[in-house]
Amino acid sequence: MDKRQYVRVSVQFRGHFSSKSRMVAGEGELRDLSPGGCRVASPVAVSVGDELEFCIFPEAEGNPFIIEGATVRWIRPLEFGLAFTKIGPGVEQLIRQLCRSFL
Repeated sequence: MDKRQYVRVSVQFRGHFSSKSRMVAGEGELRDLSPGGCRVASPVAVSVGDELEFCIFPEAEGNPFIIEGATVRWIRPLEFGLAFTKIGPGVEQLIRQLCRSFL
């Protein structure tokens, strides 16, 4: 049984992340996205519980969506899952619209 609050859609977007509390920063590719979180493929090692700032680049050009707080919920080799914990209402609405366009 799936316990997710939101439906995730398959995407291939660039993402950039960094942590203020640890020396962690890098780039990755979003593999799926929902208003509540995403799955990221990246060779950069993160740890469960890390708090990241995450920027999503939905197109080759244009402004990124900035997620002020994203918590690492799980890790696997070369990928990890994020839950968005601090997101502006305008950004959340943009992500909702973007996700609807992939359904």
